[in-house]
Amino acid sequence: MEIHPDTAGGLGIEPGDWVWIESPRGRIKQRAKLTDGIHPGVVHAQHGWWFPEKEPPEYGFTESNVNVLVADMPCDPHTGSESLMAFLCKVYKA
Repeated sequence: MEIHPDTAGGLGIEPGDWVWIESPRGRIKQRAKLTDGIHPGVVHAQHGWWFPEKEPPEYGFTESNVNVLVADMPCDPHTGSESLMAFLCKVYKA
């Protein structure tokens, strides 16, 4: 996940730290990448995370896949994609 250095500093997050990203629908864990290229009030969670070393059929996607945060929301009937690209979340060091 990408986070502004000032925001990360206020949360005690260092580059490469595991970070929880939480919404009312779920919680995932991703590694922090600090960048000045993002607004201090925004974080960017990467999509498509899964773990090929974990057991099928889920391959551990529920641990780090951003879709967990928007589960049970309306999806595009053709692609299955979530309609939301932004929403409120809580971020803290894992």
